[in-house]
Amino acid sequence: MTVQRYHFHCVGGGGDAVFDLSGRWVPRLREIRPQADRVARALMDGAPDTDWSDWLVDVHDTRGRRVLVRAFTDARPVK
Repeated sequence: MTVQRYHFHCVGGGGDAVFDLSGRWVPRLREIRPQADRVARALMDGAPDTDWSDWLVDVHDTRGRRVLVRAFTDARPVK
């Protein structure tokens, strides 16, 4: 198993975006979805009055291949 870097870009329906230029190291493929949820929650927590309903986390590997698209509305709350 090799730890790989993934980029967790956040895009909104109105053309707004927050690009993850440095990426994040993820040790296991199954940890990409929980990491995407953390990224979405961090942005939502930073601007709680914003309508995030059309935002997505668009995850790519270092070759630019899409590995996951996750809606902000699907981000699981912290337990």
